[in-house]
Amino acid sequence: MRALVEEKLDRIADIWNYFVWDYKFCSRKIKFNEDVKTNYFGDILGYFKDTLDIVFTDKKHSNYTEKFSFTISFLQAVYIQQDFTQELLEIFKTDIDKGKLKKDPTYNINRELRNELIGHPIRKIEVPTGKLESKKCEFCGKSVTKPKNKLTLLSSTLFSYQENEDEIQYLIYHRDNNFKFETRNFKIIDIQKRHIEFLDKYFDIILLTLKSILSEFLSELDKLEKVIETHDFSTVIKLVELYFEAIFKTEYLYDKTSLTELYKRREEHIRYKNYIEKFYNDLRTELKHKRNFVKELFEPKSINNSSTEDKTLPKIKIVFTQPSERSKNKKPEKQTYVYELSKIATRRNKSDFDFFGGLLRDKCRNNQLIVNELEHMKNNISNEIEYYTSFNLICEELDKK
Repeated sequence: MRALVEEKLDRIADIWNYFVWDYKFCSRKIKFNEDVKTNYFGDILGYFKDTLDIVFTDKKHSNYTEKFSFTISFLQAVYIQQDFTQELLEIFKTDIDKGKLKKDPTYNINRELRNELIGHPIRKIEVPTGKLESKKCEFCGKSVTKPKNKLTLLSSTLFSYQENEDEIQYLIYHRDNNFKFETRNFKIIDIQKRHIEFLDKYFDIILLTLKSILSEFLSELDKLEKVIETHDFSTVIKLVELYFEAIFKTEYLYDKTSLTELYKRREEHIRYKNYIEKFYNDLRTELKHKRNFVKELFEPKSINNSSTEDKTLPKIKIVFTQPSERSKNKKPEKQTYVYELSKIATRRNKSDFDFFGGLLRDKCRNNQLIVNELEHMKNNISNEIEYYTSFNLICEELDKK
């Protein structure tokens, strides 16, 4: 039961984090107001997960005090999750409000139980006294005669000391039966099943709404993919701004101004052309990634239930060698550049660059392109465009090796 809820909650969170939060096209489709733009949504998800342990516990309680404590926390956790679900339904514009939820027994029965036992153990209502009273109207100031009411007890509840381990039992005294006590019993498993049905139903409605939003989003990405292959660079950038702006956060110089300048200078030097090609490649890759991600979200992989006993392990051939042979067969270690590249990946002061750039230059002294680009970086350490286009060209050259 719990795994199903968590799986759907995780899918909602993923759509929020990787689509709604990143792309205005998606956020405009929901109630993305100033409150939601804070960490408010993340707080809801975090609090929701924190209460799962309470809602789905099967812990046994050794005494009345423990059971009393559990009942309060259990019913309150169910109540909190109902409120959070209602909030999610409103955020994602599902057209389901509290009034509609109250008509659903998967919501209403558990909520009334919590309210009656935990929220309002003593309830009062106003009843007419048969008398009249005069009051000043708060708007016009004139004296108005109205029927006089009084607050009177409607019901009161208390926990039962005789309850069974697997149920919640309490006594209620109600005005409707002249305050003669009535015993009410609720199986804990029934409350949990009803709550699971509630969460499952409304999480599905939320996911269906999100699926519709992402379907529209993918249609816009289809257009963008076609534009990449058929239109000029300025048109591509405009569409990226409209529908795929999150890519601008992924790399240095991935912004409209820098990319436009680099495109104009692409014939000036290979470093500029190379950076534009990198942007196009990253754009295609990210578009493909988002498309696959949506597919994974709504077409979960089936679990392979085939028995592992039917699978045969591959045969392993063990060969014994002499120590002298091992030394002969040992392959030389491949030279790496990760450390040096990581140190110059962000702009540093000149002395730091001289040191770490010097280490890379020593390793690549026979590669004139890398030596030249390191010198270009050194001479343009305060210029983002010059620095990072050279760095990117170095990375690509080393990848070829």
